[in-house]
Amino acid sequence: MTEDKQKEFFEKARKGVLKHLVDKGGTLSMDQMHEYSLNRYLIQHQSFSKMMETFVDEGLVDFDWTTMQATITDAGKSFSAAV
Repeated sequence: MTEDKQKEFFEKARKGVLKHLVDKGGTLSMDQMHEYSLNRYLIQHQSFSKMMETFVDEGLVDFDWTTMQATITDAGKSFSAAV
């Protein structure tokens, strides 16, 4: 897979995981998000960690380290809905 295809797939996976978060009510545990990304997009642990970092860094989710739960933000909802 070319580097461009990898980037394209990663962006598709990011949108898909955030859409799943929205569809499940807006808050999920990191374990639930990881399981979905693994089963749906074959995103392994290291790539999932990178994905979560991008979500937090870009303000797409708020992450609570105490409960280990991610909550979608308005920016995340907009990003997941973009085609």
